[in-house]
Amino acid sequence: MNLERFTQKSQEALQEAHGQAVAAGHPELTPEHLLHALLTQQDGIVPAVLQKTGSDLQDLTTLSAQALGRLPRVEGGSEPVLGRRVKAA
Repeated sequence: MNLERFTQKSQEALQEAHGQAVAAGHPELTPEHLLHALLTQQDGIVPAVLQKTGSDLQDLTTLSAQALGRLPRVEGGSEPVLGRRVKAA
């Protein structure tokens, strides 16, 4: 995957998602990580669009955090790998 083809905000979201996976001890970077990063991104397009549609951004953020909490964890492992579901997204 060539990150240079992505927008600056997309690159930032992927970096944030990776950081979340590392901090949580998750072995794989998942769409859940990416979703949470996009929902919490400062000045990002995703929160702005969701708010304009009347979606409850706080509820969505809470649900995405809960989904992250259910993912498997490993200790002492290597860096999280980019999951196939993220590649597909």
